[in-house]
Amino acid sequence: MTTASSTLNTKTPVFFISHGGPNLLERNDKPGEFYNWFGKYIQETIKPKAIVVISAHWQGQGRLGISVDSSETPKLIYDFYNFPERYYKETWDHTGSPELAGRVVNLLKQSGIHARSEENGNDHGVWVPLKRAMRSTGGLPIVEVSTFSHENMPLHIKLGEALAPLR
Repeated sequence: MTTASSTLNTKTPVFFISHGGPNLLERNDKPGEFYNWFGKYIQETIKPKAIVVISAHWQGQGRLGISVDSSETPKLIYDFYNFPERYYKETWDHTGSPELAGRVVNLLKQSGIHARSEENGNDHGVWVPLKRAMRSTGGLPIVEVSTFSHENMPLHIKLGEALAPLR
């Protein structure tokens, strides 16, 4: 999910993107072609003020809890295994936004969802596809949001609805 800039007359689009392992960073076939398009679309067409990403690789604490990364400079989490060593040394010039993280937490709480901010970092489900799409974010903040620690679909839908004002 992205927060809209003034360049769009409609709500900012929401995307579901699949990712894969860190070798996606080097792919130039169909997945790579998609991410080339996606990065250009984000940076040249949408021009968001920030990006909010819900990652299935990070689950909140407890039955009703959601966590939101409030890091100013999120660390990269290398939560993948058995890849060449070079992938564990990847860096990225991205930033976070404690202010936006606070807004996300408040929106969730207003919707009756228990939420808290913490400095967690970005797992590979966030940084690998976004780095592949945008080698540089140019200062565009990325805020990661966890899922619930269960698969209750109505609560996950409520999570998305609570964040709709960010569009």
